Amino acid sequence: MNRVLVSACCLLLSFTSMAEDRIISAGASVTELLIALDKQDDLVAVDVTSRYPAVAKLPVVGYHRQLSAEGLLSLAPDILIGSSEMGPQSTLDLLSQSGVDVMVLPTETTTENLLDTITLLGNKLDRKSQATQLISQLDRDITTLEENNLKIKHTKKMLFLLLNDKGTYTAAGSNTTAHSVMTLAGAANPAAELNSYQALSAEAFLAMAPDSILVSGRHWQKYQDIDTLIAAMPLLAETPAGRNKAIYVIDGSALIGGLGLNSIEQAKQLQGKLYPNLSTTLDLN
Repeated sequence: MNRVLVSACCLLLSFTSMAEDRIISAGASVTELLIALDKQDDLVAVDVTSRYPAVAKLPVVGYHRQLSAEGLLSLAPDILIGSSEMGPQSTLDLLSQSGVDVMVLPTETTTENLLDTITLLGNKLDRKSQATQLISQLDRDITTLEENNLKIKHTKKMLFLLLNDKGTYTAAGSNTTAHSVMTLAGAANPAAELNSYQALSAEAFLAMAPDSILVSGRHWQKYQDIDTLIAAMPLLAETPAGRNKAIYVIDGSALIGGLGLNSIEQAKQLQGKLYPNLSTTLDLN
């Protein structure tokens, strides 16, 4: 009888050790990393920015900056993973006090930070081999982007603008994911001296004289075409970008939560559009 009991206990412990963590992901870039590391089956919810087919049927916990402790706890998570953008802090504190492992990933907008984050997640979630493979793939993509940039003879100036109903010209400075994507694509950001996002005066905007403008796809939906955008923001017509109608659209999810996998993909596509003569050396699939 004791032998049977011991066997049953060992079996129970075996199943317990095999049980996977219940994970909530807060942020598009975090969710795409978890999918790439083959952890999508352990996700029990995602935030509203995580719009991927692999997690389309999961509960949505809202916006990653405005998380509700009550809503998250109702899902009985073991781990909440997000970037330093997730919050508020009071929610994170309450989750920690309730026994939830809150993992806050760094959001530095560098390729080095992205690779370090993948290593961190791989170690944390027992996905070391997947992390190694993913890092190897990204290394190749990043190296190709950097090598192509060395071949560019005339660097184009590109400005990322936040489109809003106020009609202001708000540009992305150096401490932003948008800046990193543009730089990886081989463009020069004339707003690089700014810190984060900052509204520009008409004089400052015109002085930057961008050759092209980059906008988020979510904001672009309001305008749909370049002429409509220029009509709403007439100063664009006085820049090289406006005169040449050089307006490019980027997937907005690639700009959330620091540099992510989609950020690298968007940089690859953007480089191919800005410098078509380099596109033969880029794998854009």
